[in-house]
Amino acid sequence: MRRLLVAVRDLDPPGGGAERSLAALINGLARPGPVASTAPEFLPAVPAETVDTHDAWEVRALSSKSRGAATDLLDEAVKAERLALPIEGPWSRAAWVLRQRGGSRRPRHWAHRRHLVQRNKQFATEVGQWLSSTGPGIGLTQLDWAAGAASAFKAAGVPWMVFVRDEIVFRFPSLYRPAIEGAALVCAAGEGLLSQIEGTFSLRGKVNVPLPIDFGGRFGPLEDVKARVATARREKQDDARPRITVVGVTPEKGLATYHRLLPRMAEVWPEVEVELVLRLGALGAVGRLDRLVLLLHLEDAAELGLLVQRVLHQPPLLLELLGDAAAVLVPNVNEEVDRVAGVVKTA
Repeated sequence: MRRLLVAVRDLDPPGGGAERSLAALINGLARPGPVASTAPEFLPAVPAETVDTHDAWEVRALSSKSRGAATDLLDEAVKAERLALPIEGPWSRAAWVLRQRGGSRRPRHWAHRRHLVQRNKQFATEVGQWLSSTGPGIGLTQLDWAAGAASAFKAAGVPWMVFVRDEIVFRFPSLYRPAIEGAALVCAAGEGLLSQIEGTFSLRGKVNVPLPIDFGGRFGPLEDVKARVATARREKQDDARPRITVVGVTPEKGLATYHRLLPRMAEVWPEVEVELVLRLGALGAVGRLDRLVLLLHLEDAAELGLLVQRVLHQPPLLLELLGDAAAVLVPNVNEEVDRVAGVVKTA
């Protein structure tokens, strides 16, 4: 049986979309099934026919447990182990406290780098010890701790693959160069990103891997999704204002564009309503707009306390945000959303 050895900072619970798509990939390998050339047509939230053209791999994974208890993100066939190595530390906290002002608001570069160097060295030690008990295989890593994982793979004689998901490798190219240039294969979602990687690093191999998302597992059956959408449309049918929805705004990626775009749009198209679907951390950095509605993607009810703390200073946005979030994005925390909304209204 072929073996895949996954060593990453985050996996389950996920830190974001990169972990969700990686989990979908390794879950597929852990069970018999098709490869790209034999797979049925992909339709979001629609069950696919069973095509067991290839045997399962043994999949073993190592990640930090700093984000809390494991969820059901990984298939039970994946042999996952979790480390006590914390994600954050004194240098990462310093990097955020001293983060750049205005624009991207990125963590302070020198402090962030010291944190990454320290954690990657520690992770390399942990991965090296783990590999002594896994047996031979093919390594796979991504994101912040990829440098440490690759160092351990190299020391153990394990060929590895690297997924490049975000800009971290471009901000610290010297730190991640050995991991990327030593990889047997560099994976990315999109030919444009692959071209950008090739402009900075020398690659031994590359492949464009579309990011898989288990839409059905995350949002429920397609019929339920359509019903929720239809309900939301009926509730807004009396509102004839044009609406633009922007998905994926985060403080580090593209926020400056919206600071310039939204005020200009308010001038030239005052009747438009703009919806931004964004992460919790981006909320305090978004500029004000009279017809701006924020749809906040809440991963769980535990984040709502922080949400209230951040938004109490902007009550006109809060009620719209909670109402839309409850109706569309997070039906599983409706009761908690309603409770918090009631607290805010009385405040």
